[in-house]
Amino acid sequence: MKKEEAILRAATEMFSKKPFHMVLMDDIAKNAGVAKGTLYYHYKSKEDLFIALMHSGLSELLKSLKTELDGNDPMENLQLLFNRLIKFFRQNQNFFEVLKREEGRLLSKKTKNCYERICSIKDLLHSILIKGVSEKYFREDIDIDLSAEVILGMIKSFISNERFSEDTDKALFEILLKGIQR
Repeated sequence: MKKEEAILRAATEMFSKKPFHMVLMDDIAKNAGVAKGTLYYHYKSKEDLFIALMHSGLSELLKSLKTELDGNDPMENLQLLFNRLIKFFRQNQNFFEVLKREEGRLLSKKTKNCYERICSIKDLLHSILIKGVSEKYFREDIDIDLSAEVILGMIKSFISNERFSEDTDKALFEILLKGIQR
C-alpha cells in the first residue's frame, strides 16, 4: 500500500472516531505507520488531509454511480442508485461516519469541491426522479427536491441503524416506492 493511501485510511479511521478538532496529526501519522514529516510532505495541514479524504471517497462514490446508471429506466436507475449508495457506505463505514459527523464542514469555501460532489449525487437523483415523472413512472405531483432529500435521509438513517441488514434493503426500497398506505 502506498504511503498516501495508508495516510488517508488512517485519517478516515481517526476522523470516524473523533470530531475534527480532536484528531491530532501525530495520531494519524502513528496510525498510518509514517513519520510526521511524511504526513506533512503529502498534506500541508489537517484540513488539507481532511479535504483529500473527503474528495477521494466522494469521487469514488460518484464514479461508481455514474458507471452503473444507464439513463434508461428511471425505476431501475432509482433502485441502482439506492442500492449502490447503501452498499458503498456499508463497505466504507468509517468514511460514512466522517461524512455524517462533518457534513457541515463541507460547506466552507475550502471544501467547495467536495460539496460539489455531494450536489452531483443529488443531481443524479434529481434527474432520475424528473425522468420518472415525465415518463409516468412516478406521480406528477411529487416535489423533486423534497423527494430527493427524503430518499437520501432514508438511506443515511438506514445505514446509521445497525439493526438493519442487507436483507432489509429491499423492504426499505418497497416502502420508498409504495409508501405504507394499503
